[in-house]
Amino acid sequence: MLNWTGRIVLLLLITGALWWFYRQIALRIAVIRLGKPEPVRWDRPLERLAWMTGRVAAQICAIRQRPFTGVMHALVFWGFVFFSIATINHVGMTFRPGFSLLGHGRLADLWFLGVDLTALFTLIGVIALAIRRYLVRPAGIASPLPISRSPHSALILALIAGLMITYLLSQGIEITLRGEKPFTWMPISAGLAPLFAGMMPVQLAIWNHLFWWSHLLMILGFLVIIPGSKHLHLLSGPVNLFFRSREPVGTLQPIDFEKSEQFGAATITDYPWKNISDLFACIDCGRCQDLCPAYATGKPLSPKVVMMSQRTYALAESRALLAGQAPSVSIVPAALSEDEIWSCTTCGACMSACPVLNEHIPAIVDLRRSRVMMESTFPQELQGAFRGLETNANPWNAGSSTRMEWAEGLEIPLMAEIGEAEYLWYVGCAGAFDDRARAISRSLALILRHAGISFGVLGLEEKCCGDPARRTGNEYLFQSLAMENIQILQQYKFKYLLTSCPHGFHIFHEEYRRLGAEFEVVHHSELIRQLLAEGRLRLKEGGSGRITWHDSCYLGRYHQIYAAPRQVLTTLNGTPPLEMARHHERSFCCGGGGGGMFMEERLGSRISHSRIAEAVAAKAEIVASGCPFCLTMLDDAIREKGLAEQMRTGDLAQLVAERLAGDYPHPV
Repeated sequence: MLNWTGRIVLLLLITGALWWFYRQIALRIAVIRLGKPEPVRWDRPLERLAWMTGRVAAQICAIRQRPFTGVMHALVFWGFVFFSIATINHVGMTFRPGFSLLGHGRLADLWFLGVDLTALFTLIGVIALAIRRYLVRPAGIASPLPISRSPHSALILALIAGLMITYLLSQGIEITLRGEKPFTWMPISAGLAPLFAGMMPVQLAIWNHLFWWSHLLMILGFLVIIPGSKHLHLLSGPVNLFFRSREPVGTLQPIDFEKSEQFGAATITDYPWKNISDLFACIDCGRCQDLCPAYATGKPLSPKVVMMSQRTYALAESRALLAGQAPSVSIVPAALSEDEIWSCTTCGACMSACPVLNEHIPAIVDLRRSRVMMESTFPQELQGAFRGLETNANPWNAGSSTRMEWAEGLEIPLMAEIGEAEYLWYVGCAGAFDDRARAISRSLALILRHAGISFGVLGLEEKCCGDPARRTGNEYLFQSLAMENIQILQQYKFKYLLTSCPHGFHIFHEEYRRLGAEFEVVHHSELIRQLLAEGRLRLKEGGSGRITWHDSCYLGRYHQIYAAPRQVLTTLNGTPPLEMARHHERSFCCGGGGGGMFMEERLGSRISHSRIAEAVAAKAEIVASGCPFCLTMLDDAIREKGLAEQMRTGDLAQLVAERLAGDYPHPV
């Protein structure tokens, strides 16, 4: 029990800490509110709240991705929650002896038991996290980039440990002072009581005051430190989860060119408010960095640092922005470099790994949009792709009149002639113009013929779906192509839109919807799986060799299509395919997404080489894929590494077509 002087000092300290906390939180909220509105984030609030609460309470993401670390983090999290409530009770007892939020019955006993045990488990969690961070130092934490090395983490861990220790010692003294025998409701504190045996009451009172004040000052220290540290995620993380996107990873929103003056993001205020919120919700945990193919291959991009750098930039420019002034400098180059934003393959690994569901890809693409459409600044190689899309509606810049050369001798039906079909097969630019991908198209055509599928293609009417333009920031070009495609597609009657390219699959499935057109889209791996299951494809006896399946980012991580291709390969060989070290949702990119197919990979090592190294380690003879971009990147890697004698690539359609029973020409 404090005297009046002590109470006044305590009130002043609490008031000062709360004032500072409020000022810092209000500043960050004000910066977030400068972002563009996103009304879609407010739909189904009760469902969002329930989902968020369950995820936070169970610490699902943290435990699923890193089980040991996740459990330790959960212990610390629940320790923080318990002690936030316990501190209120602690302060209340200062002003009113015997004060208890939960009364003095059995419920209060259970509460004190919970707090006592939580203190011990939290202390264990803190020690384990400290050992991991400062002794083990995994790659995601031990970043060579200076911005990643902050003293805040050490200070926070020290404060949490101090809170637990001072609480337990204070309670141990209380038990000693009251002359009570150790009791089961506070077993840890009671176990510490013998440490103070033999002390005079005056000594016990002094030590109790010391531990009590230390505990309170540490709590207030939290209030002062948290807004400026990564531990702000304790508050901002749940908010971020509540406002999560319900769309597949990396799905982009269109620009309204009639209403917008700024295309993409040059400054923080050009972002939608959720992208700004992401900056303050970032945990700096490095999970995104751990899975990033660009970072893993020595490129300057770290999704973790992308968030941290922009957060620093936003706070540095906050006074000017809140005063209605223009920022002194743009995000690029103030916070991020050109090499950083152009190293991204848009694979989505960062977003799928993020515990608070930060949306890195839309932010990076918004930066690209500004560079391309406002500054005309982009990698030199993209000039050819953009020119080809503008003049010939394909990034290969091949003559549009040659789009059907792949089908010579196959008598492929044209939608313009038949008008209606069950499947409208969108061949895609790679399938029409790339020599390796043309073999995929011929293989799929034979499969469709073999199964008796009603299908047609657009032929010379077909144009690029727009994915290369959209992912590289040329949104205007994308929308021009998309609207032309929508107009053409809506002329015909079909049940399914069939694609053999995951990029086209995604863009038709998700992003054309935002332009007013909805199609039931099927990837060829799903159709082939269905045809095999229905017995509509007759296969020759035998096997196809040692096959491993490469999960395309846009097929797997974007749309969770993992089972279908593996079931097809299992049918072909009689056994499941070999798995590389990284597969399913943790699969490693080929390097072809996000415009990588059309840009030179000058920095670091080649992403595709790392992936092929995994295939070699799996002792595979065939690297199977369901994406023409992946096929090209991986095939090049095999040749560049001198592995052509022992390994080859093959699209799922090619592998199935090679095994078709009947008198069919080879699809090549």
